[in-house]
Amino acid sequence: MMAAIISARRIGKCLLGFSVCGLFLLTVTSLGLARPFRISKLPDNGRHFGCGTCHVNKNGGGMRNPFGRDYQKIGLEAGDEYTAELGKLDSDGDGFSNDEEFAAGTNPGDPKSKPGTAGRDK
Repeated sequence: MMAAIISARRIGKCLLGFSVCGLFLLTVTSLGLARPFRISKLPDNGRHFGCGTCHVNKNGGGMRNPFGRDYQKIGLEAGDEYTAELGKLDSDGDGFSNDEEFAAGTNPGDPKSKPGTAGRDK
């Protein structure tokens, strides 16, 4: 009887371990697959800031910056597309539209990165 209880506990621990590993791999895989898909939707194809165009963490994932939040509200609602409406917005409040920032190579989600300061905050 005692051997059966110990075996059941071992099986339970193994199943829990496999479940945690499976969830971790699924998360890592989905993050890796999402990046190229979304970045290709941006006017600069993520060439200047990569995932940092939309996320606070330049490596992606986690909290979105002001442009990322606007993209979530407008772009995703429009079928996951960068729209003219989104281009006209000044997501980060620095006085330049998102279109102007993409054209200048500055980050539309970072108020410190604006035309005239390109390259400083990459």
